[in-house]
Amino acid sequence: MSTLAVVPDVDTSAAEAEIADLKQRIALIACGTRPGKTQACAQHQKEADKLLRIGSTGAVDALAAAICGSEHRRSCPPCVAKAVAIIGVYNEGAE
Repeated sequence: MSTLAVVPDVDTSAAEAEIADLKQRIALIACGTRPGKTQACAQHQKEADKLLRIGSTGAVDALAAAICGSEHRRSCPPCVAKAVAIIGVYNEGAE
């Protein structure tokens, strides 16, 4: 009697790994990059899914507001710069 084994789909595994890497990069950008820093804080890691979804739309203002967490009319310039960088990273991965 033989038993069938589930064979993982290589394409799916590769895609999941790419998405996980993209989320880590996005979280690090949102947290703030600096030389030697390799990981985002726990809060930004938790927000990575949300930031990825917003970033995928290309909406800089909405992404900056999500990063800033500000209730002001406009996000701060550093968060706008982070939003632009995140969208750039997202677009690199989409190519």
